Amino acid sequence: MPRRLAIVTAPPVAELERSVSDYLAHCKAAGLSKKTVDHYQSVLERIWLPFLAAQNVATLAAIDQRILDRLSTQMLDDGGAKGPLSRHSIHSYLRAIGSYLRWARTEGEITTAAKPQLPKRPHRVMTTLTRPQLQAMEDAASNERDKLIVRLLADTGVRLSELLGLTTADLIDQGRDRYIRVEGKGRRQRLVPVAPNLFARIRRYVERGRPKAATTDRIFVSLRAKHGDYEPLDTRPVQELTASLAASVGITDRPANPHAFRHAFATNALRKGMNPLALQVILGHADLTMISGTYSHLAPSDAAAAMMAVLSKDTD
Repeated sequence: MPRRLAIVTAPPVAELERSVSDYLAHCKAAGLSKKTVDHYQSVLERIWLPFLAAQNVATLAAIDQRILDRLSTQMLDDGGAKGPLSRHSIHSYLRAIGSYLRWARTEGEITTAAKPQLPKRPHRVMTTLTRPQLQAMEDAASNERDKLIVRLLADTGVRLSELLGLTTADLIDQGRDRYIRVEGKGRRQRLVPVAPNLFARIRRYVERGRPKAATTDRIFVSLRAKHGDYEPLDTRPVQELTASLAASVGITDRPANPHAFRHAFATNALRKGMNPLALQVILGHADLTMISGTYSHLAPSDAAAAMMAVLSKDTD
């Protein structure tokens, strides 16, 4: 007789695990960046679910404010698997969990209004790159590609991923205005203004300086062909570039990684009076939260100058 195939019933997926899996699928479908989805997955699968299991919480209905407060307390008192956690890390983890809970509430999976209480983060005094330092780094670069990378990061505040994603079709000329089109978080595109002289330099580099044999349409590619082709530039070479240039001009007292250029751009823009709402649009932030929180490092003299400007107008 032919042997019958055994029917194997898969074990039921736990309610909490299925909910987390559905949420991560929702994040991917919504177009969130891989980095964001990976962060959410790490927090939910390596911190949230194990914590709930240790608390004998097996259903969404059992999640309440006391459970969330225990989680916050445990992080603050005991840290994580590798030791103590900074308040910045705890804040980031709890924000991810809070995002998941809001989704679960919207989906009707939970009815509680409980949410993680985010710990206050210590205020960090941010020391940013100055305009003369940025100019010195550009001057120290040995080729036009690297000089343009430094100048674009310094003068537009774009993220490194946005810079490296630029293609030859992303140079936008609209009448008297010049822009680069970048794709930010959530695959949202925006136009970032560029000074005419810098725009002309980029255009000239694309037409004359960029390797003509490159098959990719990315603007920034490797200086040498690899496997017969010029590959789109990756993050690591740019990180190494900015570190090397900073060291070569004696910058040792402040961050000089690609993201530090973004902070330097925003700080300079605010100090020169740019409207925070306009800066929000240029940087690609969803709201003003990041600007109000991140750039509160502006010196007291900046606040004093702004106050004196207001008072002088009142007395005119």
